[in-house]
Amino acid sequence: MSQTLRKVEPEPRSYSQRIRELVEADKVEGARRLLAEALSGHHDEDLSGWERVLAKSKGWLSPEVELDFDRTPEVTWIQEKSAPYRGQWVALLGDELLAHSESLDEVLSSLKQNKPPRRALLHYRT
Repeated sequence: MSQTLRKVEPEPRSYSQRIRELVEADKVEGARRLLAEALSGHHDEDLSGWERVLAKSKGWLSPEVELDFDRTPEVTWIQEKSAPYRGQWVALLGDELLAHSESLDEVLSSLKQNKPPRRALLHYRT
């Protein structure tokens, strides 16, 4: 028994239109995948604007540090454990306190000396 193959119709929307739709629907990773597909194929569209918009963020302390990750553990730590650090800056990575001080410069200096594997969350505890 054989099946009749359907003819694949070409996508009527441009890559830019499809990428915009994904971004507006908060599907950024899907938009990045579609952009990568577009850039690996042959097309006449200028997608350089989307390349800049959808590029992964880079940390200012270290450009190779990843920025796109879940911050729920840090927020939970602030809610549950930050009371003793009132009036201080805290640097967190996950549920780990990396540094704390009344001086932001001291916290930043500590982070520069002991670079975490990902960008730390900085928070001033009022």
